[in-house]
Amino acid sequence: MSGLSKRRIAAGGEIEKKLAQGKRLQARERYADAEARYRKVLAADPAHIAALTGLSQCLIAQERAPEAIALLDRAADAAPGETGYLFDLATACALVGYRHQARAVYRRALELSPDHTSVLINLANVENDLGETQVAVDLLSRAIEINPNAARAWTNLGKMLTGTNLLDDALACYRRAIEIDPNISQAWTNLAALYEILGRFEDALDALRKSLTIDPECDAARWNLARTLLTLGETEAGWDMYGFGFACRERQPHRPFPGLIWEDEDLSDKTIMVWREQGLGDDLIFSTCYSDLIARAGHVIIETDARLVPLYRRTWPEATVRAETMASTGLGNYPDVDFDLTAPAGLVAGRLRRHVADFPDEIRGLQADPARIAECREWLANLAPGPKIGLSWTSGKIDDLRSAYYTALGDWKPLFETQGMSIVNLQYTNVDDEAEALARDFGFTLHRMPGLDL
Repeated sequence: MSGLSKRRIAAGGEIEKKLAQGKRLQARERYADAEARYRKVLAADPAHIAALTGLSQCLIAQERAPEAIALLDRAADAAPGETGYLFDLATACALVGYRHQARAVYRRALELSPDHTSVLINLANVENDLGETQVAVDLLSRAIEINPNAARAWTNLGKMLTGTNLLDDALACYRRAIEIDPNISQAWTNLAALYEILGRFEDALDALRKSLTIDPECDAARWNLARTLLTLGETEAGWDMYGFGFACRERQPHRPFPGLIWEDEDLSDKTIMVWREQGLGDDLIFSTCYSDLIARAGHVIIETDARLVPLYRRTWPEATVRAETMASTGLGNYPDVDFDLTAPAGLVAGRLRRHVADFPDEIRGLQADPARIAECREWLANLAPGPKIGLSWTSGKIDDLRSAYYTALGDWKPLFETQGMSIVNLQYTNVDDEAEALARDFGFTLHRMPGLDL
């Protein structure tokens, strides 16, 4: 073997060694160190797709998205006209959420290989994420036409049809996918989600357990199983699996505090900081546990949405309530903690509401601002005589599927037609367009109290 060949083999081995180091460091969330390893790989091989993927992910994790985008843009500009490489590069773009570039690169791959089912399937996913659901459905239909036994295409088509509320068609797609290949865990997980929508929770439980026999480490399936168990009243088992919501990124924000997470130890001489999860609705639901937590702990710090801080301070004056910081020792941006232990709100619920019997008959009500109460009463008194009906009709998060469970303001026309009552807006989203359409089309008034930050 020539000396040049030996050097090439040695260089290749060094590249793979640096790549493996980068992956290990990235898995430990040591993003800066991982970045350095990936850059060494790319210095030797600028087109190395695994290093491009890892580096872009590390840059995103360090809140350096513009650099990640520039990196992927340069890679796309220099990419050779090879279907396999373009496919991998587009997938790297999709993994970091750079969907527009992912779409462009998948389309380049599709021009080279129009019948490539994996390209069609992945491009469909990106198109759907970009709101082009019909384009996505057409791409998946084409993939199925080319390969009727493409189980992944049937699975993804079922998910998209679920999202458009075509539930019977979605169910048929999942069953077809499972008929073709019963060992695709994602098909079982998606089928379980559809069963939940249909209220078939026992069937959902069976489907999730089947999914987990195929892929025991699937965090999304474990998270869905946790929620299904809670729905069925199996609270202990459900709470035990609830933490997988962070692993699959369905629970947000994830604020790791290594060594500081409350493990149900005694709190009588401890300060515990609890942080909110999800949106306002979930925050309010989990807050029903705070009085019990305060009774257990030496002191409680509550971090919540800034809009709820005054309300929570009035309700729990014995606690410290502050706007959330999103800081975390695990992310290296919270070096000086002012508490002994910490927990996300859902973990507090899992500790204090472990059994159905642990849910109290009564809870401390949230304490509204007395001055604002007086203002509201005065404003309501100035409306026309008769009952005042508060109306909240939709959600802040609406898609084709969720819209089936909510209403539009115009759906309440019969209520507005009822004589002798005033309809008052309690909807927390922006309703200006709907309210103006209601007045323009029907001559009805949705009363909106001035000065509310909804």
